[in-house]
Amino acid sequence: MQLPRQIFYSWRTLAIPALLLAPWGCQEQPRVSEYVVAPDANMTSGSTSGGSNADATPARTLAAAIYRPDATWFFKLMGNPEAVAGQQKNFETLLGSLGVDGKSGELAWKLPEGWTETKGQGLRFATLKPPGEPGLEVAVNRFEGVAGSLLANVNRWRGELGLADLKEDELKPVVTERKVGDLTVQAVDLAGTRKPRQAMAGMPGATPPMARARPTGNAAAAISGARDAAGKLSYKLPPGWRESEKKVMFAARVIEVASAPGVRVTLSPLKPEGNSVPDNVNRWRSQMGLAPEEAGALEKGLAKIKLESGAEEALLVDITGKGPMGGEQRLLGAIIRRADALWFVKLTGEPTEVAGVREGFDNLVRSLKFE
Repeated sequence: MQLPRQIFYSWRTLAIPALLLAPWGCQEQPRVSEYVVAPDANMTSGSTSGGSNADATPARTLAAAIYRPDATWFFKLMGNPEAVAGQQKNFETLLGSLGVDGKSGELAWKLPEGWTETKGQGLRFATLKPPGEPGLEVAVNRFEGVAGSLLANVNRWRGELGLADLKEDELKPVVTERKVGDLTVQAVDLAGTRKPRQAMAGMPGATPPMARARPTGNAAAAISGARDAAGKLSYKLPPGWRESEKKVMFAARVIEVASAPGVRVTLSPLKPEGNSVPDNVNRWRSQMGLAPEEAGALEKGLAKIKLESGAEEALLVDITGKGPMGGEQRLLGAIIRRADALWFVKLTGEPTEVAGVREGFDNLVRSLKFE
């Protein structure tokens, strides 16, 4: 399989708040812990300020995304173009060996001859290394649920190599899709440049990378600029709702509902600068296969509810569209504007299940406190 030399990129190393499992019941939940995704071997910690980095050098990324109902998987090989080209056939062989383990239900694969595998940490599920190439590795990442749209992930990878974002209608021609058993593997091949001592956000002692210009509403701004805000959040869980141990990218909190196992609630902060309500609502609409709405009319049409604290109000969103696996899905959203962060509460699931937890969602939103 010859991959097109155009797209996709790596997850940036992020410090993502993850929740400790909380007891069932109606109570405030103020605690947040944190973990760090392991960096790639070819991305070295170092400051990006003051132009002190070495000149940008050519780089190439081969990557693949596999969206499944329970999790999203990413395989990425990034490095010197000649070194990556030397491992392209092995990378394609690796993708062709993918399957599902009958016992664990997780993805499984067969290593190319001579390759080694080590267990990952955080969201890094595993690291696969070819022999004789100390600067190369395949990063295998696993995220619970749907880890963003393919377009959003493609553009995040493009940003890592200094490439401009793609639009929705530019995505399909540069993605190679193949069936491997029951799996759908979406593969891309990206060529660009990178700074060899690019800092990795979230690494101990590393200076966060300087933000490149991004379209308004890009979720990549989440967490990095609003981590302190997440630590100030508390709320009351409706009966039968509980915090989850599962980790969802960009979410400061993840909540599950006992009576609706297909429903998931995420609470996510974005930096207030460069983000707007209409752009983020239209991002949700795009994820559900819906056309964007005009910004002015969109925000005016949103319902509002007052928080119990009396200090803020939430804008409410209710969208029904196409889910990531093709079935119908309903999304309830609440957006709270604050000086330190733009907060998003998002509940998704099958429409009938969502209808049954609508009252609990509204009560959760009303109980939000930012202290």
